[in-house]
Amino acid sequence: MVIWALLSLAVAQDAPDDVPTAEPPPAEPAPQPKPTKKAPDPDEEEYSEEVVVYAQLRVEQAREKVIEDLLDLGYTKVIEKGDAIVLRNEATWKGDVWLHDDGWMRIKRQPVQVQAPATPWGKKNSAGAWAGCVLYPFACVRPGGQLVGTRKFRAVEDRTASAVNPGVSEWSDRVADLAVDTKVDALPDRLQSLWDDGVPMEEGAPTLATVDERKAAILKYWETRTETPWGEAIRQAVEGFVLGEIQGTANEFTDAEIDAFNQRSRAGRPFSLDRRVADD
Repeated sequence: MVIWALLSLAVAQDAPDDVPTAEPPPAEPAPQPKPTKKAPDPDEEEYSEEVVVYAQLRVEQAREKVIEDLLDLGYTKVIEKGDAIVLRNEATWKGDVWLHDDGWMRIKRQPVQVQAPATPWGKKNSAGAWAGCVLYPFACVRPGGQLVGTRKFRAVEDRTASAVNPGVSEWSDRVADLAVDTKVDALPDRLQSLWDDGVPMEEGAPTLATVDERKAAILKYWETRTETPWGEAIRQAVEGFVLGEIQGTANEFTDAEIDAFNQRSRAGRPFSLDRRVADD
């Protein structure tokens, strides 16, 4: 037993000190979370909805003002005609005024009308009055609107249009406001689809595969807006999207890209991500 103990001690003393030991396998890298789109802000959604509702209310108020002006001119009968309402004057030679939902007005001659005039045995358009039309059919036809001379009717058009023109202009502007507010409300999602997935702004256009194509599409959309307060509202919304979603990323618009675009742009002002320029 002593011999075996001495042999074991000798082997232990001769063993090298730097015997390699098994190292644990490297730890696997922690999975990286997938990028997620920014969750919609409930406050922003509520504010956007309030803006559109308020714009709709202003449209209704402006149209009611036009109707009031026409009622003052003697247009008393209101008729629903699809996407328009028609106000008719009892004097057939004064024509009909059509107010269309998209904010414009037109004046037309009254059509030939068939009405049963009052008779000793019946009120206007009553069963007894219509019985009289069987005996005297021409008495029930009112062609008045079609028989007005061109010069006389144009004078009526001019007087009516001049009387209600301020109200119609206000109404048309409010309709434009509503259209722009609705468009601005949907614009961030459309721009996000363009930037993330290459979905073009123009229906039927090919998908935009590269970052450069998507940048060019955003700038083209910005440049082609009208030189009006409504076009400017769209431009500012586009600039806000670029500032909030693209700038600060690896694919942001560089100063050189913006300068080159502004040199060739035909817009009334330069594309700018400085909010003070847009506000001015």
